[in-house]
Formats: sequence, structure tokens, C-alpha cells
Amino acid sequence: MSSTEPLEIELKDLKRHLEVISRTGKIIFGFRQSKLSALNKKAKLIILSRDCPPNLEREIKIACRISRTPYLKSNASSKELGYMAGKPFSSAVISIVDFGSSTLLEQVTEAQE
Repeated sequence: MSSTEPLEIELKDLKRHLEVISRTGKIIFGFRQSKLSALNKKAKLIILSRDCPPNLEREIKIACRISRTPYLKSNASSKELGYMAGKPFSSAVISIVDFGSSTLLEQVTEAQE
């Protein structure tokens, strides 16, 4: 699977991974910062909410293609995505810069193969 196709992961697994990453790794919130982290090749994974606006989703996908960064289209709403990552606000796009002690990277790598 190439980085131009969205990866899939179950919502409960994503919630567990995001909780671990928020404690032990580094997450960037928001469209602009996530896009910049992808273009600067700092992002290891971009996660989009199910209700991410189409124009933002298109721009993120282009940035991911350019930088060969994998992205994941989750089934979580933007409110749920922000909450799962440990923040009291919604976020349509988040970028994972450091996975910390999460095993999400291994799952992403397996899904790409």
C-alpha cells in the first residue's frame, strides 16, 4: 500500500494509541501545523477526522504525497479526535511527530506492506 491510500484502524485501537502518544510522544494539532510538519518531513503519521472539510483533506493528502507521509482517515469526529488525544477541543487534523511508547508505528508499517 502506498502513502497515497488512507490507512485504516479501529476506533478503540486509535483511542488507546492516542492516549499513549499524548503521554509519551508528541502530537501536533490543527491543519496548518500538521501540513507544515508533513512538508518538513517531521510528521510520521497524519490523522484526519471523518468530518474534516474536503478542501483541507485535499491539501493534507497532497502534502502527504509530496513528503511520502502516511495518513489515516479515522471514523472519529473532530471533537472525538481532539478528546482522544487528551485535549478539550476539537481537531480535524492531527500530526504524530513522535510515537513515544505506542505501537501504532508497527501497525502502520504492517498496513503499508
